This record gives sequence, C-alpha cells and structure tokens, in this order.
Amino acid sequence: MISAIVVRPAGLADTDDVRAVGLAAWPPTYTPLTGPEYVRWALANWWSVEATARGIAAGDVLVAEVDDRIVGMAGLGEKDGVPVLWKLYVLPETQGSGVGSALMTAVFERLRGQGADRLRLEYLDGNDQAAAFYRAQGSREIGRTTDPDHPALPQDVWMEAAF
Repeated sequence: MISAIVVRPAGLADTDDVRAVGLAAWPPTYTPLTGPEYVRWALANWWSVEATARGIAAGDVLVAEVDDRIVGMAGLGEKDGVPVLWKLYVLPETQGSGVGSALMTAVFERLRGQGADRLRLEYLDGNDQAAAFYRAQGSREIGRTTDPDHPALPQDVWMEAAF
C-alpha cells in the first residue's frame, strides 16, 4: 500500500524527476510495440531536458508525488481547439497503485475549471494496459490514425472523455 498521492503542477525544478518518469516508463511500454530504435528516438526528442522543461514552463504538466517523490506525470496540450492529454506515465514500480487515476482526476478538475467539457488522448494500438485504463476512466474510442512520419508503427487510437 502506498502513502497519500499528491498531485500538483510541475515546476522547472521538477524537470529531471519528470523526465525520469518518462525514461523509466517508455522502454518497457513501447519497445515491444515499436522496437528499440523508435523508443530511443522518442526519448531523445520528447523526453529531452529541453522538451520536458518547455512543457513544464508552459504550465502543461502535472506531477504525482508519493512521500515527496515524483512517481507520475501528465502532460496536457491542445489540438484543433480541444484539450489533449499527450502524456500520462507512472513509474513502473508504482503502476496499479492509483497514481494514474489520481492524475486523471486532477486533469479533469483542471480542465473543468478552465471551462472544458471533454478531453482527447491517444495511445498506440496494442498498448492494452493503456486501453483498459482509459476506458476505466470513462474514455471511448473516436478514431484511429497512422503517423505519417512513422507509418510502420501501430495506429494511434484516439479516445475522448466527456465530463
């Protein structure tokens, strides 16, 4: 059983810890789906110090802490005028402990406070753990797309949650 989960906006001082979540969660999640080369590319591009700090500076990142240690993160943005959850990752050793659900609750509360009534997100087809988690959080599939820059990858499954 883990201690209380605290979710808060990330600050620039959290950059290394937020990045550590991505660096720990990405390889076991995506290597079986995409292969190691794509994972290395994504870590270098989406989880670099600069990219992580940019998202935090924009105010688009929430972190989940347990015992003052960052164990999860959620990265928000927008596409076509609709809020999008681009990233939600939890350290592998704390997955299944309620951290992801606490992050989703905080994301919904934040967006409601901003006047939003829905959230979109995507995951790679074959990521059954993500699919089950997002369905349990009230999301439903709204479409699929192929990444034009990486057409050999599994399709992106787009979901939406209304709240």
